[in-house]
Amino acid sequence: MILQWILKWVGGDLATALTRAYELKLRAANDADRIKADVSIKALEAQMEAQAASAAVVREGMQHKAFWVPWLIAAVPCSLWFALGMLDSATGGSLPDVAALPPQLKEYADIVFANIFYVGGGVAGAQLIAKAIGGRK
Repeated sequence: MILQWILKWVGGDLATALTRAYELKLRAANDADRIKADVSIKALEAQMEAQAASAAVVREGMQHKAFWVPWLIAAVPCSLWFALGMLDSATGGSLPDVAALPPQLKEYADIVFANIFYVGGGVAGAQLIAKAIGGRK
């Protein structure tokens, strides 16, 4: 149960599906079921490899300063828009209304804004680990 939760948290639904496919392979009653499970496993492994390659491209891109300029151009306005909306809600609507983003921009803004939290969470986690390691010396 805990292992499944960790796999889902780390690898998402693909890791869960891969685990399920291996379980089906182990429980297969005949060769046809085993072959079907093998095909599913190979397809899921290919998807996981594609995701890993995509993540590697992003990590490589993030190593260059040129990556961060357009990212900041997108992230700062999204953060300000969200902060103004939260502040307006916190003050009972006393601030000017925050305009809703157009659907095509909203989809992009949601991705950018979620990544702000992922980066923040990653930095906070790295700092906690570094502090724990530093405290052991």
